[in-house]
Amino acid sequence: MRKSSMKVFSIAVVSAIIALSFGATSALAGGKGYFIDLLYLQDGKTAADANVYFAKVTPIIAKHGLRRITPAFEVTMNMAGDINPNLINVWSVGDLQNTMNDIFADPKYLENVPLRNSIFDMKRSYMFMMRDTK
Repeated sequence: MRKSSMKVFSIAVVSAIIALSFGATSALAGGKGYFIDLLYLQDGKTAADANVYFAKVTPIIAKHGLRRITPAFEVTMNMAGDINPNLINVWSVGDLQNTMNDIFADPKYLENVPLRNSIFDMKRSYMFMMRDTK
């Protein structure tokens, strides 16, 4: 694993630990799935712009089993490493095999993809689907 990939993975693990500190143990127990995104904003975009997008898509994606389990986090300081995302989100995943496919097949979600792409630099962002080991 490349050094930068290991650092990104480490951030994802820390995000999951943070989720536990917010009392998300019921969402994380029993072999559940998680989705963590480390998002870079497009030049000139802000966390407020991201919140507009998430307000639109959160009800749509929740129908498919993707639910936020922590507040959205804005990265305020890069303490170490060679990546510097702007935002981090931690989600629970209802079905590791189908949730994301169902979201990307939903016409209401797809209507928001241009908005997503105008706010987030998807090529630089990192996303992880994970499961606990229970």
